[in-house]
Amino acid sequence: MAIGRGVCMIGRVSRYSLLAGGFVLAARLGKSQVTTHLEHKLEWSSGPVANAALDARIGQAAALYRNYAPVPRVAFFDIAYPRDCSELAGMNGHAVMIVTAVAQDSTELPPARTYFQTTAPGTELPRMAGVESHVGSAAVRGVFGPFRADAVYLLPITPSLGEGDLLLDFAAHRTGFRLARLSGQIPKSLATCGAAGTPGLPPPDSVLWALVRREYPDLVGSLVPAH
Repeated sequence: MAIGRGVCMIGRVSRYSLLAGGFVLAARLGKSQVTTHLEHKLEWSSGPVANAALDARIGQAAALYRNYAPVPRVAFFDIAYPRDCSELAGMNGHAVMIVTAVAQDSTELPPARTYFQTTAPGTELPRMAGVESHVGSAAVRGVFGPFRADAVYLLPITPSLGEGDLLLDFAAHRTGFRLARLSGQIPKSLATCGAAGTPGLPPPDSVLWALVRREYPDLVGSLVPAH
């Protein structure tokens, strides 16, 4: 018998970036298997996020859920918004989202797609860059697995986007993996912005990577050495 249960812990919404994760915990209780999909949203932050901070969040999650090991797959995300209306226009109405996925099975990575869904089939998020690697921490490997993929996506942030699910399809074994339920809320500094550049088109590389450099100071070098 399989029993499903969802848990969502929501942090205070007040700043520019959000770090969160969703994963499936499977445990056997006698002859029954209990499967839990957990979504954990952490506090919003106004400061830059370093790779070490991203790694630390994954390590904290591994320590918290080591009793459920092995967890088949996990994914975390962080959203960084433009700082003002001018940058929003330069980004053609997009924020930047970093997704880190870790799995026990290498065929699960990189994820097949990441998308925002209010109704089927959903809006696929453009993937701008990515890299695959092996997990360095023995503690994280023991809980979530040895295989890791990091990627940069564009997330449309127009006020009309509305509430919906942020979903990820792994390359094998799992589709419709929900990272979070997004409310559609955007920072107050962007709520009154007018037309945002050319909606639907990706931003120029110079604008995109300037935002990434500011919000993720050491990410450009590890994810996209060419920039």
